[in-house]
Amino acid sequence: MDRTLTPSALSPARPPRPQLPYPTTLVEALLLRSSGPDATRPVFTSLDAEGRRLERLSAVELLGRVRATAAALGAVGSAGDRVVVPALPGTDFAVAFLACLYAGRIAVPVPPPRPATRRRTTDGADRLGAIRRNCAPVAALVASAADAVGGEEGAGLAWIPVARAPGHPDLLPDPAALEPRAVALLQYTSGSTSRPRGVVVGQDNLMANQLAVRDRCDVDSGTTVVSWLPFFHDMGLCTGVVLPLVSGAAAVTMEPATFVRDPLVWLRAIEAEEDVFAAAPDFAYELCVRRIGPAVRRRVDLSTWRVAVNGSEPVRAGTLRAFADAFRPSFFRPEVFSPGYGLAECTLGVTLGRPLYEAPVRRYDRDALARGAAVPAVSPDTAVELVGCGPPLPGVRIKVVDPATRRALPDGAVGEIWVDAPGNGRGYWGRDAESARTFGARPAGPAGGGPYVRTGDLGCLDGGELFVTGRLKDVLVVHGENYFPQDVEAVAGAAHEAFAHQRAAAWPLAEGPGVAVVVETAERDPEVLARAVRAAGLAVARALPAPVSVFAVARHQVPRTTSGKTRRRDCADDLRAGRLPLLAQWSSRPARPAGPSERSPSA
Repeated sequence: MDRTLTPSALSPARPPRPQLPYPTTLVEALLLRSSGPDATRPVFTSLDAEGRRLERLSAVELLGRVRATAAALGAVGSAGDRVVVPALPGTDFAVAFLACLYAGRIAVPVPPPRPATRRRTTDGADRLGAIRRNCAPVAALVASAADAVGGEEGAGLAWIPVARAPGHPDLLPDPAALEPRAVALLQYTSGSTSRPRGVVVGQDNLMANQLAVRDRCDVDSGTTVVSWLPFFHDMGLCTGVVLPLVSGAAAVTMEPATFVRDPLVWLRAIEAEEDVFAAAPDFAYELCVRRIGPAVRRRVDLSTWRVAVNGSEPVRAGTLRAFADAFRPSFFRPEVFSPGYGLAECTLGVTLGRPLYEAPVRRYDRDALARGAAVPAVSPDTAVELVGCGPPLPGVRIKVVDPATRRALPDGAVGEIWVDAPGNGRGYWGRDAESARTFGARPAGPAGGGPYVRTGDLGCLDGGELFVTGRLKDVLVVHGENYFPQDVEAVAGAAHEAFAHQRAAAWPLAEGPGVAVVVETAERDPEVLARAVRAAGLAVARALPAPVSVFAVARHQVPRTTSGKTRRRDCADDLRAGRLPLLAQWSSRPARPAGPSERSPSA
């Protein structure tokens, strides 16, 4: 049954509060903030692993440190050169990122550098090397001179410490810092289906996208953004740095590891503020439910949490219900959830649920979805539960398109999601042909319009809401019909308590129609595991008219991107190569020689 899309009677509308004038670049937003009435009010506050205040910067203090760091950058290269900005601790990342823009350089956010003793030569650890080869940066910003990387790995880069004190008060921003069409950053994608690619994001893309979020969610000078998201990802960068500056809000941030170690630190930080915007992927809400017990929940007050964005990975209705139920004693309200959909190619946000309206949850017929139609399910046994990710943000147009014919589809039809928005990036750095295919798409027909970004994601529009069904490259084709791996993974995970709340990955079998499913588990009893893989296999076989093979592995064995997305192709490769130690397995296929032979899906 759908949730009613009506504003909460318990949540009266807030009176409007002052907002910043409409800035055209992020540096202009910083200059406006530092010269306005809130110049001495905190903009960025960082917390330590226990939730204690580590550092706090007002707009004036922030500008002073930005100028000092930009002056050091001015001695290296020239405007338009790329500068690596690792996810530095405390407030250093915000200073470093803004200093790049102030100096007219192009920021390249990357994961934090690993200590030499922990560096590996795997594909994942070579991310920085791949980025350097792609965009040829001239410098990297570090927290201190001691953090500079030496040897072959650090060669060719100027390692510049972030300024710890204000300086160069008369330094004017580079002209590119105030030019809306200038490139602000290269946002490297997380690589869930391919190698990381650098999305070229302009100042105008960045501003338009986050101003749209500001307006959709009424974020203003009375709002505090509370975030633990990694700064090297689009969601963390925009939420923790850009949105506060363009809206006049304050930001309270902590390290991602702090949240993973103790999610209560995040909720306590939310509790401490008066009007909170906080965003996280679906797994984070599920982790809060698992890790924070009932007794503790009763001592947490989440009544000031006004916007709880759920995005970056598929939004599960079960997670929304579980979190709302678990934290009802904490005064959390279900209508606070704002599910959203976005991607780096569009800077970040494409759709976002309207705050204080309950997110619609609809049950569609699984077989009808496989045929490309979103039809209400008549039986729970054939139902796939999808969460509405909200209507398009202001200024955004969405078309659902048949990827084969490139013709726009009507509401209720499943196809590829195409986006025309002011937040759409310029393309991929150094990949002209791929950029033209992804960023220059135009639907067939006289009224095609565009250009659109081809997202590679599948979904449908229903009642003005976007419902996302999966990735085009991950679709399981069975007897000519399309099934979505996350649905298969959810069925397997729900089949036995040993697999509850665990990661899974599904992909096509090599030998004709069928599917392989790998599920993580903390269980070690062989008899329990044997029952679990059989239960999961039978459950998937009932939902999918094809042979099924299920494999149980230990936790943290399913490969993921740095943002936590499942790398199904890598999982298939690892299983085929014997790199996944199996705890148990079950198959509905006839017996075959030992050793998995599942193929890796084509990229």
